[in-house]
Amino acid sequence: MRQFSSKNFFYLIFILWNLSTSAICFANDDYRAALIDSFVDHQKMTAISERDDWEPGEILPVISKNAKLGVIGFVEVSSIKAIAGRKFEIRLRLIRQSRRYFIQTGDIVRRMDLTAENPDYIGSTDLIIKQSSLNISARFRPLVYQGFVIGDTAQTLYKNEVLFNYFGNVYYGVTNWLTLGTLAPANLFGGPNASFKARLYDSESTTVASGLSYVNINQKNQASLNLNLYWDSLSNDAQLTHTFVSIGLIEWEKSAEATAVKSLTSSTFQSGYEVILQDWNRVLLGPNYNFEKKALGGFVSYIWIINRVHTQISINSADITKLKLDPKDGYYGFFEVYWRY
Repeated sequence: MRQFSSKNFFYLIFILWNLSTSAICFANDDYRAALIDSFVDHQKMTAISERDDWEPGEILPVISKNAKLGVIGFVEVSSIKAIAGRKFEIRLRLIRQSRRYFIQTGDIVRRMDLTAENPDYIGSTDLIIKQSSLNISARFRPLVYQGFVIGDTAQTLYKNEVLFNYFGNVYYGVTNWLTLGTLAPANLFGGPNASFKARLYDSESTTVASGLSYVNINQKNQASLNLNLYWDSLSNDAQLTHTFVSIGLIEWEKSAEATAVKSLTSSTFQSGYEVILQDWNRVLLGPNYNFEKKALGGFVSYIWIINRVHTQISINSADITKLKLDPKDGYYGFFEVYWRY
């Protein structure tokens, strides 16, 4: 018969300690969560929890019981009441859910930290968060700005939000639907400029906005004024379409040479795609057309988003038929870093 050595004894203690720790962690996770229990109708459901500190009006993510899927929807707490066995029934109202994966009994409702990267929160157009009151990472919000040479989307900054890049392009959210912007250094060096964008319509699948951009070129004693129209539409659970039309109301004489800068250029049309990756980074691509030059251009871009910081590289073309490195007439690259707070 083999002796039970002290070494084996310590192995046994170590295994038992691990098992007990896992059980405690699992129990704590269970205690911090609520499980979907039943469905009242297509918009309302109930969940069971062992805690009573849920707040009516609180918006919570629903995490699939299939660990590979992560968050599949959002619900709002309607009410909470005590039931037998020291448990609580939470009444929930569906806010939105994935079109690919439906909420089921046994799925988990739990508070989640979205101020930074979260592996349970997988990139999807269905899970973009538009609530302005939530303190979350910019990676989970809709894109407002696609870069200096690509332009804006139809979305606006939320009230008191600020977006700025490393060379002084600044946007400010006056209200949830109105954003003001300027290239700050140009105001100091002979090029006073300003822009505004107002969100006119916003639904789950479509956003429409309009605005003006103005630049005064003092050295030339000329000005540029453009009317801008924006239309965003949801294509599928990973893709959005951004359509942009800029009409030159007042054009300066060299506007055709400033194709790379939307606020200085003549009338243009652009239709681009935003692809949301699983880690919430973005790929942007699409064509654009300059009416004065009668030239077809385009862009391909990648955006890395880490909490509030966006790092972007892009390859752009003012005219795809001109195989040369030239921002006026050919191809050019661009690098940008910007922050959203």
